[in-house]
Amino acid sequence: MAWPTDITAMEKGRVLEVAFDDGAVIRLTAERLRVESPSAEVQGHSPSQKKIVTGKENVAIVAIEPVGNYAIKIVFDDGHDTGLYSWDYLRKLAS
Repeated sequence: MAWPTDITAMEKGRVLEVAFDDGAVIRLTAERLRVESPSAEVQGHSPSQKKIVTGKENVAIVAIEPVGNYAIKIVFDDGHDTGLYSWDYLRKLAS
């Protein structure tokens, strides 16, 4: 598993850039991260419970907090802050 070497919110919090130790660099919009949040609020507890989140075109990242050695918590300007984004999940979103 690749580990991040740098995590940066760019473009006024509208883009998250993550550089990994295997040389990969991914860029994800705050909108994509918000609507695909791994939180139970968005994903539910089964695929049939997943919610479609709309109206987040202008959402921005206001904080990034480390969670152990495996993930980050992203705080968005709309108040959402419950998703834990693992390194694997971030790479999956970027592919």
